[in-house]
Amino acid sequence: MKWKIGSLEIHTRPCQKSDKDFVLGLIKKTLFSYVAKYYKPSVKMFDDRFAKDYKERKILLRGKRRIGFFQLKKVNKKLIINGLFLSPNYQGKGIGKFIMTYFEKFAHKNKLKNIELQVWDNNPAKDFYKKNGYKIVLRKNHKYTMSKEIK
Repeated sequence: MKWKIGSLEIHTRPCQKSDKDFVLGLIKKTLFSYVAKYYKPSVKMFDDRFAKDYKERKILLRGKRRIGFFQLKKVNKKLIINGLFLSPNYQGKGIGKFIMTYFEKFAHKNKLKNIELQVWDNNPAKDFYKKNGYKIVLRKNHKYTMSKEIK
């Protein structure tokens, strides 16, 4: 996929095993501080998960530079966002909002009823999702499940 977001041209490609260090580095940079409030983040757990599901991820690129990644899964009549991560230098530029809108169009086109994601309760991304129409439908331990109905 190729997108023009403001003055930025972004495209995607499938995640490869060679992206592991980039993906882990971005997760460490953007998520581990929230997780660390409750648990010691586990690199081994990440390694195991990456080996199992890296093919489900898409890498976001600006030119040849990797700037983020996302992971989606269709389950029943839901689109599950298993992750949307952007490098800090690319946050606040409309990329996340654009991609979330793309996810909504994808869900609508595929006749999915809603989009669901999980976010740590101390992660400011929760407010981003709320602004984009997502509602908290469940709180379990330190995570919120958020959902948006697709019409």
